[in-house]
Amino acid sequence: MKPLADMAALEQRLGRELVGEERAQAEAALADASALVRAYGDAWPDPGRAPAVAVAITLAAAERRVRNPEGYRSEVVGGYQYQLPASLPTGGGLTDGEARMIRAAVGASCLFAVPVESLGGAL
Repeated sequence: MKPLADMAALEQRLGRELVGEERAQAEAALADASALVRAYGDAWPDPGRAPAVAVAITLAAAERRVRNPEGYRSEVVGGYQYQLPASLPTGGGLTDGEARMIRAAVGASCLFAVPVESLGGAL
């Protein structure tokens, strides 16, 4: 299935053109992010009909993976130290907030019915 976002939009977010192996990895990142977004939302076989929030979240997840393909949380080089927030997913994963936005875009509820059975007593 075609990704929900295109390479030109991802390149615009990154501020540079992707070529060679990096471009192939970015295409895979867009495909993976699209699959995750679709899993939380809808199939959207025509990406042009996907809600803007689904496209934006696809791009955000793909951008995270392109910028940090190894999924590092922190880095220390000499006196330089950098650390990503623990709440931010590494790689192409979605945040809880992104998943909620996608479910909301398709009208999915977070409420569930759970059957309760008594173990011999009245409830």
